[in-house]
Formats: sequence, structure tokens, C-alpha cells
Amino acid sequence: MEPLVLYVGEKNVSSWSMRAWIALRHKGVSFEERPISLLADPDRAERRKVSPTGRVPVLHHGRTVVPDSLAIVEYLEETFPPPAHPGLWPADRERRAHARWLAATMHSSFAELRRSMSFHLCFLPARPEASASARAEAGEMATLWSDALARHGGPFLTGEFGAADAMFAPAVVRLEAFEVPVPKAVAAWMTRVLAHPAVRPWMEAARALPPVAEE
Repeated sequence: MEPLVLYVGEKNVSSWSMRAWIALRHKGVSFEERPISLLADPDRAERRKVSPTGRVPVLHHGRTVVPDSLAIVEYLEETFPPPAHPGLWPADRERRAHARWLAATMHSSFAELRRSMSFHLCFLPARPEASASARAEAGEMATLWSDALARHGGPFLTGEFGAADAMFAPAVVRLEAFEVPVPKAVAAWMTRVLAHPAVRPWMEAARALPPVAEE
């Protein structure tokens, strides 16, 4: 098999890198992780050497180059499909459609939450106050999670752990760090996500890094 190489940013800064990394870990395939410091690459010169978008994460698989977390998820599911590898999307068509729109919603929405509850802030000993708009978006996000858990019965958003959970994992870190109130079922799901074997190693490494006051 051609080698898989995933370029990522700092684990306590790059939430998008976290999503792709989780997907790879969940698939159970061997890959090489190559970090690029976002803080030391303000003009994206290093990232442009490996990524056509000048951003991370970017996956290299032989001659194939795939930037963007969601595109990486789709590529991994096609290249390493179930049942030989754990699925990232549910087998059931209805659940799969729901998982896809949840993942796409995370990908394209919640801009104020991402700004005011920026990922690197979650690892500071004391966090700044999040804006009212960010907290409102966090409430909307928690409602999506609550509805998905009620609709599919858990234990993860659309049944088994998959791409929707991976895409929202950094948001789980944000809501926990900023102490956003959530329903009991959502809080239990958040705990399960952070304890998942595809998520926990990233968080352990992120917490071990020196906090970043400014991104």
C-alpha cells in the first residue's frame, strides 16, 4: 500500500487538522503525521509546499493529494471501505444522509462560535468571555446534537461513532471549555466523544503543549 501522510497544524490550534486525524485513527490505517507550525508559518509558505490550498490538514496518498477535512473523510471511506475498515458514514441511507448534513453544517456554519471560542483559547488556564452570538450558536449546535441522539438512539450522533462525531469533536472541546450548558444526553455524548480512542490521544497531546495566547 502506498504510504499515507497527513500534514497537520499544532494540536492545540488546528481544529480542522484534528478532524482529519480522528478520521484516520478511526479507520485504523497506518499513516505518518507531519506537523507544520501554523504559528511559524504566517504567510503559509510551508503549507503551500504540500497543500494546493495553502492550508492543513492535507492528506498525501502516493500521488493523490487531498486537502480539506471533509474531503479527506470521503476519500478515506472510499479507499478503506467497510467491512475491512470501520465506517465513517452509517450503512443505512437515512442515517447516512443525516450524518452528511450534520458534517456539512459544521463545515460551513458557526463562524461566530469559531471566532469567539477559538480552539487555542480552550487550552488557556483562563479563557476570555465568549460573545453572546457565539453562545447562541453553541445553543443551536447543542440542539442539533440533541435531536440526532434522540432520533437515532445514540450512543453517538447517528448510531456508531463516525464522521459526524469527528467533525464536531473540536466543537465539543469548545463547549466544554467555555462551560456552555447542554442537555444531560448531550453532555453524556460529549464525554463519550472525548473518551473515544480516536479522539483521546489528540487531546492528551494538545493539553501537553504550551498554551497559545494568540493564534
